Amino acid sequence: MEYPSGAQRTLKREIELRGYGLHTGKPSTIRIKPAPVDTGVVFVRGGVEIPAHFSHVVDVSRATNLGKGHVMVRTVEHLLSALAGLGIDNAVIEVEGGEEIPGMDGSSSVFTRKILEAGVKEQEKPRRCCRVLKPFRVEREDGSFMEVSPNGGGFKAHCVIKYEHPYLGYQAASFDHDSDNYVDGIAPARTYCFYEEIAHLLKQGLGRGGNIKNAVVIGKEGVLNGPPRFEDEPVRHKLLDLLGDLKLLGCPIMGELKAFKAGHAMHLRFLEAFVESGVFEVIDASEKVGG
Repeated sequence: MEYPSGAQRTLKREIELRGYGLHTGKPSTIRIKPAPVDTGVVFVRGGVEIPAHFSHVVDVSRATNLGKGHVMVRTVEHLLSALAGLGIDNAVIEVEGGEEIPGMDGSSSVFTRKILEAGVKEQEKPRRCCRVLKPFRVEREDGSFMEVSPNGGGFKAHCVIKYEHPYLGYQAASFDHDSDNYVDGIAPARTYCFYEEIAHLLKQGLGRGGNIKNAVVIGKEGVLNGPPRFEDEPVRHKLLDLLGDLKLLGCPIMGELKAFKAGHAMHLRFLEAFVESGVFEVIDASEKVGG
């Protein structure tokens, strides 16, 4: 799979999925439809179109939530991650029932598998990419940061998490789109939480659709609900989330990105600052990228 170079892509046929939201616990149905070139990714709920763009993010409380007017589409990052990982540029996603994207198994694997089953179609125009020209960094006082630098073409991402926790401390994971490791190495990584924060999440109205099958619950001595899919499943899921949130840029990055102790709020802050920075140029993927 060549990415981000190459032609724009969409699905060959429509996909329908049903399930329950990870946070609301309410049922919803989504239909992922092929779309013409230059459409981008657009959510549609109640007849309202909400482009998958960071300017439409209305909340980042343990998920990325989009909105326009009184209409919201919640927890979009796992589905967007699957689209990003498979290089899908154009799709229309209709959401019915609840306002939250179905959580499925807490990862992106179901979305990824269904997209691959439907098939991916190359389209007649080249993909537009954001080629990084010089290093850029956003950081916070707590030591978390995101930075991006030129790398001569292609896209790589590195993610690090660090907790003061007896079981989960430091983990790191990387993604290189040219190595095609998304489907088996990142998509299956499930969302996670610490056992001691469950009551607080529920009090906030979050995590109501979580269960032992769609979330990794971490206690002081290890995972409480069965073996993890990977020894470093938490950081792989953080990388999954990062790729999904980066999809909200609307233009794949050509460069190398590092994220340290970053979450949805930091991802949004980075995207806003990156667009204002002037450190990149938008090019056709067919152009030579040089060193």
